[in-house]
Amino acid sequence: MREIEETQQEKVVNRIDEVGYVDNFWAFHNYILRLGGIIYQLKQKGFKFNASFGKGKFKKNYYYRPVED
Repeated sequence: MREIEETQQEKVVNRIDEVGYVDNFWAFHNYILRLGGIIYQLKQKGFKFNASFGKGKFKKNYYYRPVED
């Protein structure tokens, strides 16, 4: 029996659950090239995010962190 693979959106949500954020380098490494589009879809479903660039040597990395209500 063939296992069903996770969708890209599910991978992003699972990453947020595991580490508390998702970033563009992780997404690219996992072949998710439209992270902004996935974040937009999640916002349409009710998720809220803070977005910011990293600090120090990670300043080129962009992070999305969920906002608690």
